[in-house]
Amino acid sequence: MSTFVQFPDESEDQRLLLKSVLISENHLPSSAIKMVAWAAALACRDEDVVKQVQFIVGDLSAEAKREMQYAVSRMSVTNPYFFSRQFVDIHAGGNLESLQLRPFTDIAVENEVDYHYACIAVSMVNGGYACFQSHTMSLKTLGQSDTAIDQAMRITAAVLASRQVNFNHHLL
Repeated sequence: MSTFVQFPDESEDQRLLLKSVLISENHLPSSAIKMVAWAAALACRDEDVVKQVQFIVGDLSAEAKREMQYAVSRMSVTNPYFFSRQFVDIHAGGNLESLQLRPFTDIAVENEVDYHYACIAVSMVNGGYACFQSHTMSLKTLGQSDTAIDQAMRITAAVLASRQVNFNHHLL
């Protein structure tokens, strides 16, 4: 297993995007860049992509790992649940309490902005549109700019592209 995703010439645009959003751009604080990249990579469930992200942005601190665990695990429940509720008209559940999730204030997230950025990354990968929209609105309420949110979205797209490039490399 390689430690990097190999980008062939046909995927040069994707490699340049990954480099740009993770290294060159600064609309997001470095802690948020790291959280978004790690969240997207973990949601991809591809060890090569995770290793690439780790190489580029570094390891997470102990507190960031804790908050990442919350973001990824909570989105693994809420993304499919709230996605599916968009397509049925039922009059039961439909809230975090019905999923047995503790209120956000009870999980004692230290960096709320980074947490919400991780949640939008996981939600993009999982197709959790309701969660994506909710966490994006939370970021805007917390004063995050559209430009910063867009960089987070492009980081997630670039990490997803890495997964596709890696998949293609192994099969083509």
